[in-house]
Amino acid sequence: MKKIVALFVVMLAFGINANAQQKKAVATKPAANQEALSKKAAFSEAAIKDVNTLSEFVKLNADQKVKLKGLFEQKHMDLAQDLSSERKAVLADYVEAQMKSYLEPAQVAKVEGNAQLMNILTH
Repeated sequence: MKKIVALFVVMLAFGINANAQQKKAVATKPAANQEALSKKAAFSEAAIKDVNTLSEFVKLNADQKVKLKGLFEQKHMDLAQDLSSERKAVLADYVEAQMKSYLEPAQVAKVEGNAQLMNILTH
């Protein structure tokens, strides 16, 4: 009988301890989600700013704006990581190539003529 009571007490202690840890873990998740949403919003705002900068220079249609916004969001997410200068250069080349693939040839020629704008958009 004593062993049964002791076993019951031990099981109760482990059960309470496990429940306490689960509640604590759940409490920290909303803070992490809020931070992730905040970062995503910041990346989205920066991407919209890049699209607007490009749109002021060349006329973009709605499809191009959507594609470029996604590209620039990804660029800002990648640049937020700690990258070496070589990786940043590769990322800039990738962004430039993708951007040129989304634009029409006349738009590409106009953007290539403005090196300062290209540097702003790719870095």
